[in-house]
This record gives sequence, C-alpha cells and structure tokens, in this order.
Amino acid sequence: QGKPTVFEVPGNLSSLDIADLKPKHQYKCRVQAQAKSMGEWCDTVTSWTYSNELPPAPAKIKIFNITDTSAFISWLIEEGNSISSIIIRYKIYGAVDYTQETEIKIRDHPINQFQLRGLEPKTPYLVEVCAKNNMGESKPNFLMELHTLEEASGRHYAHSGEGKLLLYAILGSAGMTCLTILIAFCIVLHFKRHNFQRRMVQAFQNSSREEPVIQFNSGTLTLSRKPKPHLAMPIVYPVLQWDDIKFEDIIGEGNFGQVLKARIKKDGLKMNAAIKRMKEYASKDDHRDFAGELEVLCKLGHHPNIINLLGACEHRGYLYVAIEFAPHGNLLDFLRNSRVLETDPAYAIEHSTASTLTSQQLLQFAADVAKGMDYLSQKQFIHRDLAARNILVGDNYVAKIADFGLSRGKEVYVKKTMGRLPVRWMAIESLNYSVYTTNSDVWSYGVLLWEIVSLGGTPYCGMSCAELYEKLPQGYRMEKPLNCVGEVYELMRQCWREKPYERPTFAQILVSLNRMLEERKTYVNTTLFEKFTYAGIDCSAEEAG
Repeated sequence: QGKPTVFEVPGNLSSLDIADLKPKHQYKCRVQAQAKSMGEWCDTVTSWTYSNELPPAPAKIKIFNITDTSAFISWLIEEGNSISSIIIRYKIYGAVDYTQETEIKIRDHPINQFQLRGLEPKTPYLVEVCAKNNMGESKPNFLMELHTLEEASGRHYAHSGEGKLLLYAILGSAGMTCLTILIAFCIVLHFKRHNFQRRMVQAFQNSSREEPVIQFNSGTLTLSRKPKPHLAMPIVYPVLQWDDIKFEDIIGEGNFGQVLKARIKKDGLKMNAAIKRMKEYASKDDHRDFAGELEVLCKLGHHPNIINLLGACEHRGYLYVAIEFAPHGNLLDFLRNSRVLETDPAYAIEHSTASTLTSQQLLQFAADVAKGMDYLSQKQFIHRDLAARNILVGDNYVAKIADFGLSRGKEVYVKKTMGRLPVRWMAIESLNYSVYTTNSDVWSYGVLLWEIVSLGGTPYCGMSCAELYEKLPQGYRMEKPLNCVGEVYELMRQCWREKPYERPTFAQILVSLNRMLEERKTYVNTTLFEKFTYAGIDCSAEEAG
C-alpha cells in the first residue's frame, strides 16, 4: 500500500512512462485533469509488474486418485511469485519425447491441482511439472512416475504387490468369459451403429416439408429439403482424425448433448478445442439442430466474433464437431461471476464496485456481439436464439456468438413445428406468428444488451411466459436498469419497437456502441451507490418454454 505517488504532466501529453517500479508487485493508477479546478478522477486501473527472474519449480508434487484412464496431480507454488501458467508434460515410460502437454492458465486465483485424462490403461508414465511467467519456464520438478490401473478397475494404484496372485488367478479363470463378452459387445456395437445411422435418416425423413434430410460421409455433409431433394448440395467440412483428439474435461452438458474440452491436432498444430456431441437418446429435433449447426458453421466461414469451426469427425456412428475453445465460458456466467458484492463483499466495499468488469468492458461485449450479428445478417442467416448464455468469451475477453442449432439461412423463416422456445428473448411477431427475421434477432439483441447491463439478470424476472404473451403486445417493456444511462436504455427500446422495420440494423447499433466506446464516458455504472441491488435471477424462468 503506502503513500500514493503523484505525477503532474503537461496537458498536451497523453501518456507517461513510470520507472523504478518493483517487480512482481500490484500497482493502481488513476488520472485527473486540472484546469482552474480539479476534474473528476477516472476509473482506477490495476496492473501487475512482470517478474525479473524465472519462477521457482512447483513443489510437493503428488499424484493420486489414479484410475485406468485418469489421475489427479497436485503441486504448490511459493507465494510472491508472478506465475502465468503451470505446464504439465507426460509420456509413456521409455519414450524419448513428451507426447502430451497441458498448459493451465493462472488468472485471479491460484490453481493447485489438475486431472489428467485419456491415459492408456495399465501403462507406466513419466510426468514433469513446471511453472511459467514472462521470463520463461522454471526448471521442471523431479520426474514423477505414474502407473495407470487395469482397464475398468475401480481401485487406486498401490505400490505393494499384495493381491497380484489372486488377480492373475481371477483373470485367468475369467479369460474365456471376457472373450465371449468382447465378441458379444462387437456384435451389439455393429447393430447399435447401424440403428443410429438409420435413426439419423428417419429423424429428417419424418419431419415437415421444410426440414432437412441429412447424410454424413467422411468430409462431407449433405442436407436436402423436401420436396426438392434434387437440389441437395454436399457441404465440405474440415475432417479431424479420431486419433488426433485427446479429450480432457466435460465443460457443458444438457439432456441430449455434451461439450468436452479437448486437445486436437489440426494441420500439424496442437490446440485447445471444444467438442460437441449428441447423446445416444437425443430426440429427432436435437439431431436435426445439431446437423443444422454444422451446416451453418460450414457456410459462415471465419469471423473474429463468431465461434469458428475447427473440424468434425465421425466415430462409431457418432458425430463430433470441434469448435474454438473459449477459456472464459459463456457470457451469462461470466457476468454473474463478476457480481463481486455477492462473491467477495469485502473487496466490493473496499473498492466501491459492484462488478469486476468496467463500463468499457461491458460495452465492448455488446459491440462484439453486434459486429458478429451484422456479419450474420449480411450472410442472410437468422440466429433465433440470441442470448447471453449463447455468447462465449474467448481469449482477450472477445465475445463470440455461438450455438447455431436454431439458425436458418433465409431472410424470413416461418417455424411450423412445435418445440422448446426461448420466450423471454423472442420478438412479438415470433411469439404470435412464429415468424423469424433479422429484425427479430435485433429484438433479442436488445434483451441481451439488458442482460449485459444488469450483469446477468433474468429478463422479465417475476413474470410468467403467459404474462409476456399478454403484456408485450399492449406495449409493456422492461424498465431501465438503475445502473445505465438513458442513451443505452434508448438503444434497447429501439430494438423492442413493435414494428420490425422500425428497429435499427446491427450496423446502426454498432455505430452507436462504437461512438460510446470512443467517448469513454461511464455509460454503465458499476460503482456501488446508495441502496444498490442487483437485478433478480430466476434460473427456472430462463428454461425454454
């Protein structure tokens, strides 16, 4: 802490180099303009100075909770060292080079354990752990030896040899039984794959006339639409080899789908990815939306504010789609986690802030989404499910639009089938007539902007879906959040105009937001003010209706 240092600089300067700072220390800075009188202070900026030496090696390495395909590893780092990441490398015992490497980013809170996944059963490994900062990597710790268990074994590895003779006797007597089970498993797997492929085709053949019929071949996806199957055009997607995918953790899961973090190799480069796949008992609509999402990603191409396709792979009758990995998760959780008055009241009171995010950061999220949606609208794609939960936060806190399962490549789309609907984000015409356009996406964007300003509040909290059907056509709209200026709320209201053609385009929204960002005013107030309360959250009300 200590007494603050004050610098006075001429008014024509816009930058200042500060010397003689201590390495590995946190500093806080703020700026004030002075003419005849003193102006207001700007927001305080906090930053750490870099280290001037390599970090120490992690200490007290432990390997525990070992199974046939995974193990936990823990470590300790001495306090007072600026560590940016922990690197874990491992290889099969006897191999020359390390074949696997995992880098764990260290941000606000230290991480001292990690689960290694995708290991081979009954295999010895050598593991090393090192720390990394701006100067480079530390020396690795002493090599640790890891022995995975027999396949499907539920016991942890022990160094004692007790019980081995009994284990061999059991394995020997059960050999024929295992062989029989293996043959039966192969037969069941064959029929299971055949039935899965048959269900995939039926899922689209039995649907209404505008729904797609889908066929997957290696490297191509074919979607045809009744009653004009002759217009079907194969869509080429980048193929990933199954052996080039190393699964790590489950990062998201629903009733019928799953998202896993993985390490993949693409064009000779290793990178993180999020792998999406359907569960075995997913519905026809879920399979259709999943296939439609792959189609959309293939057609959209690359954009910095859209979660981009890395590749796809079919394995044992299941489709796996690899997309960019977003290290900060979805925007809704990111906003709610920033509610520091709930997570760390002492910090909030000390710094007089309601959020770890600044007004500029919140507006930048909104601008990123508007930029991505402008690109989608130029490509004549309708998202239909634009909400904070479907925005991912990537590297450098860039917002990226995701979840294209409901997207359609038409200027106007009329939904003719029943299904789960994101009612609280839907435009009036979508609720009443099931009509979706880019203009209805603009309405949803207005709700998303409200989510950003309210730090992840539930839209229309306390109201039922039935009340929305009744009140929205009567002119009811959400009230202005207490922490935003009128100009931001007016932008929301423009998005919620009853007549779709009176709503702004995404290009116009982006112009407004860029102007606000350039002015660097506090358009969203994240400081604690008298009787401050967060917008309500009702997770059950956010379920699709």
